[in-house]
Amino acid sequence: MKKILFVSAGVLLLLASCSKSETVDVNRDGDEISFNIVANNATKAADIYCNNNLPSQFSVYAMSEGKTYIDGDLIVNKGENSWENQSGTRFWPDAPVDFYAHVNAGNYFKWTPASEDGTAPASIVDFEVPTDVTAQNDLLYAVKKNQSKAVNAESQSPVELNFRHALSQIVFNAKNTNANLYVEISGVRIMNVGNVNTFAFPTADTDNNIADADHDGSLSYTINYEDGSWGKWDGLTGGSAIYPVELGDNIVVEGNNALVDLTTNATVNNEYNGKALLLLPQATTAWNPETVANPGYEGNESNGTYFLVNCTIYNVSGESFDESVDVPLWGTVTEHKEVAIPAAFNWEQGKKYTYTFVFGKGGGYNPDPDDPQPEPVLVPITFEVTVDDFVEVPSTDIDAEVPESGN
Repeated sequence: MKKILFVSAGVLLLLASCSKSETVDVNRDGDEISFNIVANNATKAADIYCNNNLPSQFSVYAMSEGKTYIDGDLIVNKGENSWENQSGTRFWPDAPVDFYAHVNAGNYFKWTPASEDGTAPASIVDFEVPTDVTAQNDLLYAVKKNQSKAVNAESQSPVELNFRHALSQIVFNAKNTNANLYVEISGVRIMNVGNVNTFAFPTADTDNNIADADHDGSLSYTINYEDGSWGKWDGLTGGSAIYPVELGDNIVVEGNNALVDLTTNATVNNEYNGKALLLLPQATTAWNPETVANPGYEGNESNGTYFLVNCTIYNVSGESFDESVDVPLWGTVTEHKEVAIPAAFNWEQGKKYTYTFVFGKGGGYNPDPDDPQPEPVLVPITFEVTVDDFVEVPSTDIDAEVPESGN
């Protein structure tokens, strides 16, 4: 038998929603392959992957003739476009092989070779997303079916695995449209979302790499989730999990309508950010302040979903902010307070969602008010003008008679 080349030397690896890649040919003996892999470092502790930032390893499973052929081999990126099977070399059988691979599924991955017809033998069961943003992982999956050995080793093609993102990426921006406001932000929390769910691998190949060359938000691409090449999560409509993001430094949002990065890298067109959230796809209902006056600071699924933005807001009386004279409207520079903002989510796998908090026209609520009918944190000052009518006093007669001269 001939070698299964993707585990003996490398794999043509692509990632959905990625930057452009470069091709590097590595020619060894006749049974080796070329690579289409470029890996860059990311700033996130748990990397967000794309063509320019490939994973350091993946696990692969395979079936042939209805039996398990590969049972979780670990394929490791050795650097310089070299991939190594930690379980040793695998060889091509005479029958076709179906491959299933994942990155970061860990013990949540379940392999069921005797799966029902019309379902994949691979699944990810009760996957839980950590609340610590630095512990979150970019969950990837890939399927390539009906792969066969070539007539000779020299003509053997690589197994092309295009990995898809199973989670949704959530990032934040802010802007201030009112020069009369000074805003600082130190953190954001997403309230009452689901954090555990089960995923079924697709039954078709995960081909058609989605490439975003610039990472500037300009990519226009419509995903067809019903074409068979996308896995499916169980329906999820919310939960009680809270996902906090501490920004580290207080970020000033000037009143000049400029977009300010909170957890995106909008100004540098970069896919990676150490504080980008990777969360389960789900559709939620927003918190309604009219029916739930006090959503509070703890998780409660029945309250609906909302953001808590930890910030301070000042009125700017002069040309620029002066803490010693300007009046705080919410929190202070030394003690930020969380403001609640209702939001409904409809997150889908493989998509990046950017939420921009806009300050300048009022809005936001105290999440734990004394008043059972909460008012917005910022209420714009408006004017209703009247002018007093002149009060008319009784007319005064003035004797205008001119005395005759000489009298």
